[in-house]
Amino acid sequence: MIPYQDAGSELHDDDYTKLLDWRPLKAGCVTEVLLGPPGTPLTFSTVAPPDLLERLTFTSRRGERTLKYVEEGRLVRSVSLQGIYRLAADSATELRGLVLDLSRSNSDAGR
Repeated sequence: MIPYQDAGSELHDDDYTKLLDWRPLKAGCVTEVLLGPPGTPLTFSTVAPPDLLERLTFTSRRGERTLKYVEEGRLVRSVSLQGIYRLAADSATELRGLVLDLSRSNSDAGR
């Protein structure tokens, strides 16, 4: 996550033009941009392991909280994901590992 104004120096030229499409958000409330590695394999079909889903923790001014509506390792309602939340450090590390594992699996499959 980097300040919006620094995104141009961090992004590949092709990706920077995509960010410009979101410029109207800058006038609103956007102050930061979340960058991922090129080709990050996260899609709506990506499955988070049930135990990870149950452990995901978010932080706010009020403290830490886990996801609501997780039953038997499945997220049955997404309302607790609506909004913008900061992942707790341990959860961020675990999600990073998931992304890297998926990235390695996809590059191994392409060989």
